[in-house]
Amino acid sequence: MRTNMTRLVALLLALLMLAGTLALVSCGDATEQPPEDETPEQQPPDDGAIEEDPRIPLDYLPTDTYGGEQINILEWTVDDHVPGDTWVPWEEIDVDLGDGDPINNVIYDRNGVVEETYDVVITKEYLSINGSPAYTTAFRANETTGDQAYQMITLRTTNILSLCMENLMTNMFELPNLHTDMPWWNADSVVSYTMGDALFFAAPEMLLRDKGATAAMYYNQVIADNEGIEDLYALVAAGEWTQEVMIELSENVTADMDGDDLVSSAEDMYGLAGSKRSIPFHMYAGTGNKLAQINDEGYLELNFGDDESIMMWQDMLDYVMYSDYYTENMKDSALIPSDFNFFTSDHALFYIDMVKTAMRLRNMESNYGVLPLPKYDEYQDEYASLVWMHHDCVLGIPASCTNTDVISVVLEHMSYISYYDVYPVFYDTIILGKSARDAQSKEMLELIFRTRSFDPGQYWLDSVLGSTLLTLFEKGQKNISSVWASVTIQTETALEEFNEKVDELR
Repeated sequence: MRTNMTRLVALLLALLMLAGTLALVSCGDATEQPPEDETPEQQPPDDGAIEEDPRIPLDYLPTDTYGGEQINILEWTVDDHVPGDTWVPWEEIDVDLGDGDPINNVIYDRNGVVEETYDVVITKEYLSINGSPAYTTAFRANETTGDQAYQMITLRTTNILSLCMENLMTNMFELPNLHTDMPWWNADSVVSYTMGDALFFAAPEMLLRDKGATAAMYYNQVIADNEGIEDLYALVAAGEWTQEVMIELSENVTADMDGDDLVSSAEDMYGLAGSKRSIPFHMYAGTGNKLAQINDEGYLELNFGDDESIMMWQDMLDYVMYSDYYTENMKDSALIPSDFNFFTSDHALFYIDMVKTAMRLRNMESNYGVLPLPKYDEYQDEYASLVWMHHDCVLGIPASCTNTDVISVVLEHMSYISYYDVYPVFYDTIILGKSARDAQSKEMLELIFRTRSFDPGQYWLDSVLGSTLLTLFEKGQKNISSVWASVTIQTETALEEFNEKVDELR
């Protein structure tokens, strides 16, 4: 609960926001729903005109109050990690009070506005999803007993399949107060998590961890300057930042530095650092492809296994994963530091990981830059930035909930405020203000977030495709055709089961 003074301030802010919204729509019907097939375009004012608030009106939400009803959100973590570490780098749902941290302050204010507007109380609870069955046990008990202990839950996508297949989640498409076509719902996440006519999980803007789990490439500016590597940002802007260019630069900087005529130790120079667990997936997504996709009818289609995808994956393994310039292939394995330390100690030009890794780079002495993952070739239309399934975060509403009118209003309003108020603070203060070292990195991060890609093959087919591929790569499997042959039958079976579920849900 906020203090009475804070609630008063938040209420005044809410009334001011409402007054501004009513002013914007005074010439129209205040109950009119926003268009379902497009969002209103914001036109610049004529010369001399007073500029209007660019926010899309939120007048389609009811103005009811709910008598102090509690909205409790179950949040996932790993091995009881708490906000502020690798698994939960930011508190995205609720904070006890504004503590001076910009992101905490704006989340506190957001929740205060929503709580006062609808007379609700927003709370959260963290439970671990691995190392112990506590999370799934607690959630399934909630569904079995019908005690409605949780009104919303967050999960990483590797854990959502069974809950969807068992009808344990609410179809958010059926809730009239949720408008998933609005910009505070990531459009690609809505499409990618759709099961026929149902949407059980998605990535609304009120979440932050899905943004932190987005793939990014970092480059060491000291090494780049020493090697005479010119403006990489210009290559990105020209659409010429490709895997071929990355490979060429990586090969050129790789060198024996300890005088043993081998590139095999921690003292040598490498082109690329990063984890074998994720690099193949990030690189493949960077080509603009997905392991699977949702078609126009809502069915899951495999987008892997044909000659072109096999060739792309084979190229990545041959010229990236199993090359001399990749740090994890050093000959003297006993001397291998972490891929992160290779980069921060100026022994690797490139480092592939996630956006939230920028938080760990704050203490790096050398300057670094941020790039999107490279395109497959220059003919590819757009860059693509994978949201990594093992660190991301999606949100759903349990099927047992009967007060979905309240929940959906709260969720929509929280996402709305997050889109306009929380996300800019998160972006500028957390990612840019404390991490990236040059102004052009801002443009790169804007591009990365604009091109976020959610791959249904990761989570709908994870157990037989995503995780199997990951395990095989870790074990050093180098022939993609053989790898695919080993999982083809299981993948096709899982695909069939998924699409049968789609039929069942219609």
